[in-house]
Amino acid sequence: MHPAIVRHRMRLLPTLIADGPEQMARDEALLEVATETTLRLYRWQPMAVSLGCFQEHASATAGLPAGVQVVRRITGGGAIWHQHEVTYCLAGTLGQDGLPGRARDLYPLIHGAVLAALARRGAGLALQGASVGDRRYAAEPRCFASPATDDLVHADGGKALGSAARARGARCILHGSLKLESNAWDGAAVTGCGLDWEAAAAAVREGMSAALGAPLLPGDWTAEEIAAAERIRAARYADGAWVERRAGLRP
Repeated sequence: MHPAIVRHRMRLLPTLIADGPEQMARDEALLEVATETTLRLYRWQPMAVSLGCFQEHASATAGLPAGVQVVRRITGGGAIWHQHEVTYCLAGTLGQDGLPGRARDLYPLIHGAVLAALARRGAGLALQGASVGDRRYAAEPRCFASPATDDLVHADGGKALGSAARARGARCILHGSLKLESNAWDGAAVTGCGLDWEAAAAAVREGMSAALGAPLLPGDWTAEEIAAAERIRAARYADGAWVERRAGLRP
């Protein structure tokens, strides 16, 4: 019997524990300069809240405890409290290496495969049907309080997983959060998946690999990617004025 033909592979980067500006800069660096399909999982230290690209800063952060670090994503959506979660970023070229031709088609593809991997580990979640809640994230800034179509949700209504995508030409990233448990800010809007970090991370890796039909091969950051992340962090994510740049609600 001939071994199965592997048509493409996916680079798996080491788990990075870092602050919000560094994590967001690393994700954007993959979008900007990575030359191969790449998956990374990461953790936030200290915990932080990320705002969607279009959220108005003052209203979105009004209810946060003092001292919480706030960053801004280059993707849309609402504010996310990053604690007790597996955060992931998939970077690649649309239409290549198992990725669909449109960024919006990543959601059912990736979320469905991760759902199956979670189910094999005993997590009882389901795909959200129609989007609900405040899709402008104005009156309700919390992302997990307004589940979107194909998010992963629990029977009690709490959201456990959501993603956001950003494309530049054919290049695309999809990053998101799989919650292990809730927090005081999100409350009942979040329901954890019921797994510890290692088991949940394994489900994400397994689901991503299955969705793209690509085995994961451990790799490391290139010098070009690290240089891009340093440049991007200084120009945007570590710049308080950039993070706060949305001064009024969208019309």
